[in-house]
Amino acid sequence: MEYPVREFRSVLISRARSKCVREGGSVVRRAYHTFCLFSRPAVASLAALLLLGSLAGIVSGQTSGSGTISGTLTDPKGAVIPGATVVIRNTDTGIDHTVETNEFGLYSAPFLQPGHYEVTASKTGFAKVVRKDLILQVGQALTVDLTPPLQSTTESITVTGQASLVDADKTEMSQVVSQTQKDNLPIAGRRWEGFALLTPNVTTDGGSGLMSYRGISGLYNQSSVDGTNNSQAFFSETKGRTTVPYVYSMDSIQEFQVSSSNYSAELGQAAGGVVNAVTKSGANQLHGDLFYYLRYPTLNALDPIQKAAGNYTQPVHQQQQFGGSVGGPIKQDKLFYFFTYDGSRKVNPISYTSFATFPLGCPAAVTASQCSAANGFFSSQLGAFPRFTNQDVGFGKIDYQINAANHVSASYNLDNFRAPNSYNTAITASNNSLTANGTAVTHERIFVASLDSTISPRMFNNLRFQWSRDLETISANGTGPSITVANVMAYGMPNALPRPAFPDEHRLQFSDVLSFNRGRHTFKAGADLNRVHELLINLFQGGGVYTYSGSTAFTNWAADVNGVNLGDSLTGRHFSTFVQVTDPVTGVGKDDFYDTDFAGFVEDTWKARPNLTLNLGVRYDLQLIPQPSKPNTSTPLTTLYTSTINIDKNNFAPRLGAAWELAKNTVLRVGYGIFYAKTSNSTYYATRVENGVIQQTFNCNPTTCPLLTFPNLIFTPPGGKPVAPFAGALTPQVVPFTPPSATQTARGQSPDWVNPMVHEGEVAFERQLPGNVSVSAAYVFSRGLRLPIFIDSNIARSTTTKTYDITSATGVTQSTLTEPFYTSRIDPTGPILTGYSDVNSWYNSMVLTLRKRMDHGLEFLLNYTLSKAFDGGQVPGQFGTFNGTDSPIDPYNRKLEYARSDLDQRNRIVGNVVWIPPYAKKITNKPLRLILDGFNFSSIVTVANGQALTGTINGNPSGGPAGGLTGAVVNNSGTAINGARFPGQVRNAFTGPGLADVDFRIGRQFAIGERVRLSFIGEAFNLFNFTNFFAVNNTEFNYSAAGSGVCAGHTNGCVALNPAFLTPTASNNGLYGARQLQISGRLTF
Repeated sequence: MEYPVREFRSVLISRARSKCVREGGSVVRRAYHTFCLFSRPAVASLAALLLLGSLAGIVSGQTSGSGTISGTLTDPKGAVIPGATVVIRNTDTGIDHTVETNEFGLYSAPFLQPGHYEVTASKTGFAKVVRKDLILQVGQALTVDLTPPLQSTTESITVTGQASLVDADKTEMSQVVSQTQKDNLPIAGRRWEGFALLTPNVTTDGGSGLMSYRGISGLYNQSSVDGTNNSQAFFSETKGRTTVPYVYSMDSIQEFQVSSSNYSAELGQAAGGVVNAVTKSGANQLHGDLFYYLRYPTLNALDPIQKAAGNYTQPVHQQQQFGGSVGGPIKQDKLFYFFTYDGSRKVNPISYTSFATFPLGCPAAVTASQCSAANGFFSSQLGAFPRFTNQDVGFGKIDYQINAANHVSASYNLDNFRAPNSYNTAITASNNSLTANGTAVTHERIFVASLDSTISPRMFNNLRFQWSRDLETISANGTGPSITVANVMAYGMPNALPRPAFPDEHRLQFSDVLSFNRGRHTFKAGADLNRVHELLINLFQGGGVYTYSGSTAFTNWAADVNGVNLGDSLTGRHFSTFVQVTDPVTGVGKDDFYDTDFAGFVEDTWKARPNLTLNLGVRYDLQLIPQPSKPNTSTPLTTLYTSTINIDKNNFAPRLGAAWELAKNTVLRVGYGIFYAKTSNSTYYATRVENGVIQQTFNCNPTTCPLLTFPNLIFTPPGGKPVAPFAGALTPQVVPFTPPSATQTARGQSPDWVNPMVHEGEVAFERQLPGNVSVSAAYVFSRGLRLPIFIDSNIARSTTTKTYDITSATGVTQSTLTEPFYTSRIDPTGPILTGYSDVNSWYNSMVLTLRKRMDHGLEFLLNYTLSKAFDGGQVPGQFGTFNGTDSPIDPYNRKLEYARSDLDQRNRIVGNVVWIPPYAKKITNKPLRLILDGFNFSSIVTVANGQALTGTINGNPSGGPAGGLTGAVVNNSGTAINGARFPGQVRNAFTGPGLADVDFRIGRQFAIGERVRLSFIGEAFNLFNFTNFFAVNNTEFNYSAAGSGVCAGHTNGCVALNPAFLTPTASNNGLYGARQLQISGRLTF
């Protein structure tokens, strides 16, 4: 039964006032069960309000994993045509979607698979009109208006050509990375998400692949594939993180949309950007490909910094990627399949170096054989060692058109990744060793199913389901403890290993979206449930960590590792520091909990006038995390910060957008919205278990722990029984004793902790020019609120100050600096690393875009972003998991932190072009045509300023509970930071090196019969081998105590300029580097 709108309205309202019961006809029941999931009266009221418009015109907003085709039918005089039949046909699959125009001549077909379409409209008395050659992209609301002539004039009319390049109804700021771009542009490593850097208002967040949109941490983005969540909840990255090259093969992805501002209420759990991808499907015509890509060392340039240091290594020694895909019909126009296999084999050896020159001298008490064995062990750890990375990805998908009203799709993706010696991903590791590395293994399993239903000509439903598992592990090459001998070597199990589950994350997702058309309104309501099971096993620093510092580091270690008495009553106790974490509850650093996420939205896309579209929506998100099972109640302060995880229940996010067509192909867009991000589950993990009770951290030195001798441990370590590093060396033993309780470190969060919130807005102008070209200009702003920061809350207010002499590198005083100095704690415990939701940010940008759609063999896109990002100490995504690392220098004067953001990048220009010359096909001379035909060229050009940079200080004055010149700065481990910033300067006072990169591809295609094509491709990444630097020495000053070193003769401590400040230290960051060449072949059919 179909209800008239007034009856439908009354049913919804009455049921919103009562309990959820199963009543009424199927239409009402479907709509209501979506509707009643909204838990707040304000949301229910707004849902009813938006649903019940009674004006005229249909447009649909942005959709996750699909697209919409809508439009208006008018006669030659401009009068609307109601009751017409409109058939939207997917010409790839032959599947028809039949709808009807309403009383205002309007039609809409949501939840369509992106691809090629034609639209046919018919009505008695009018000729049939057919619009062909339409391309629907993911997330797009494509407007196709039709004007059929009277039937007496003609029987039918066919219109060809794509829709206008300027979308007159689009209200969000987004760009689609099309299949043409994805298939033809050069990309190193075939990680398809990397193409998101082609869009505006985005920059890199570190060198691992994270991206920042509008100056917001890369942890607050969202990724979806086929309308389901493609993010990992624990680390707030995409599934598989950046450990693996990719989880979905580029051959499986059809295209994706990147939304950076004012996106639909349907899209959420993001304060940054949203990537909305759709996978390929089978079609009526058999199609597929085979591919092979090769990178080889003789084709590649050397890393300039490593070359200057005499290390002739390359980021990729050899890389092979191979596979293929095939898709087609099982039953024409009905049942389709698509399969992909993608294999990767990479050789990228790691080289270990040392600042020391061996053999090193040993104390006299150490015998010659003992000294030789110690030197031999270190020497054996140096040089190049193999590192082979293997990955296999498989994808399968079935599409089935059950009947005219229902379409079901199901896909399964798996990824197996293994990379020995890849815990340390560096090309060259200084003062490190093979034993301090490990093997990374990742398994990804993703099952997605969807059902698209046409309930009536004006009501449509999309139901989606996902089950997935993301298992990431890293095993250690060596056993504990971890030992660092300053300026010589680090060996033994790294402090962060082993990681048997890091994490083991299972996700169940159910989502349902109902679309209902009435008058000038398209109403959408949807609900989404994600049930995420987190299992994490990782006892950070559980294996014990020893450090030997200073100029006698090696000689002290050489004595201790052999158990030699140096005659100073410190046998085995010449180490500088020792730290070990124990877990008396689970024993292995385990946490097992569920994160349950509810979301609901309502949205009204309103065609207020023929040239004015409004998009009005609201979204609600709720993240439920279980409370800590065993909080730390040892002191009032630990009780306050470790007992409660605040559940943020008021995340209502209104979204407003308008598109005003000022003239034909000229649009003005305005938008504003509130957006909430999820808190990373790693942060909740830290609060739940790293609280000083479930996991307890103990710090020792020879004075505070006189019973501890090297290489022994206080607690049983994870990762197997410790062994001696070499013959004759002492074997670590577990020697239990009670270390000082004051050394304990706890982690927690403020009781009023909430999820990040961002206000976003934009004003954009876009105009289409002749030649399928458009130009646009936009102003974008973003106001971040409630962003996290992590500080030591157990610092008592300062009651004293310290004065420092600011000197030249040789100790000549240039000025003095007086700062508050913190000397005591509030509670008689150690650091309490506490999360607060009180950092604000500002981002303003101007974006210019020049775009040409593929026409006459040419397509290009050019984006220029001029931006400014400021914040009060936001933690970038690359350092933001768990408790972050961007600590303020003065916890009681946080205003000192407000400055340029770490993610501030003032200018960024990114352009890409695909050129497939058509001229050769017109050559009449057949031999010449064979020589010149089939070439294609493409390129990506990136030019950008460097990101903001802060100068730091090496060393700390004594007397403070933590580090920095204020004595109050801690690192993520709760110990005094070595590298706190200089208080006499604003944060991020400097700008790092910029970027210039040109990637280029040339291909030649040969036809084999009518349907088979063989292509040979050559690619160059950093074609001109520009030298780009991605890290510099950021130590601006070195601290020396009064009377020592360059501070001799000074009564104050000295902060001496470092002559090496800003000198480059790295010319490769994993995304960019020295020139790499790649050759490949592809067979398509």
